[in-house]
Amino acid sequence: VFFFSSRRRHTRQRSVSWARRCVQETGITESVLKEKSNEAWLFRLLEITDYDKGFPELLLQLTDGVGSKEAFETRFHEMKKYEELLQTIVCESRTTGRIIATIQFFVEPKYIKSAGSVLHFEDVIVDEKVRHKGLGTELVQIVKKISELRGCYQMIADCRTELLPFYYKAGKLVPKETQIVLCTKELPTPYPPAKPQV
Repeated sequence: VFFFSSRRRHTRQRSVSWARRCVQETGITESVLKEKSNEAWLFRLLEITDYDKGFPELLLQLTDGVGSKEAFETRFHEMKKYEELLQTIVCESRTTGRIIATIQFFVEPKYIKSAGSVLHFEDVIVDEKVRHKGLGTELVQIVKKISELRGCYQMIADCRTELLPFYYKAGKLVPKETQIVLCTKELPTPYPPAKPQV
């Protein structure tokens, strides 16, 4: 009986500690988003109701979308379990109530660098109707601030070569190393396989 009770107590303590960490890490993001929001743009975390606010259509401007509402909601609940490490930020137009931009990031705990962390971000999308107004830069700056507040020693993003000037201007991100990729599905037509360098 003692062993069982002790185990339950320790499990409960770990659960409480984990819950506190989730609240703390999510709180960092929400404070940055509140600071960056203005009269025109509301930056916030993705909500399950955003499927009906144009989020799926926004994704289609980058690549294949999420599909059905059921698929979106299933994935939303799956990702919600890891919200302390994986977050999707959106920008809602205060005028139309539609989702006009998004960025996703996750924090990778490492053993190196004194058990440090690295922030990875991708899927930066700005609606084509509101591009060239600084929204993309704001998204990168938001993630950069979150990376700093969470003590990450590095921030990493994958991008196409032609976007390198944008990411340098938006967050001083510079090319560092070469990435290798194994595509498990056929590449979409805009990105044909590169010719082998022999």
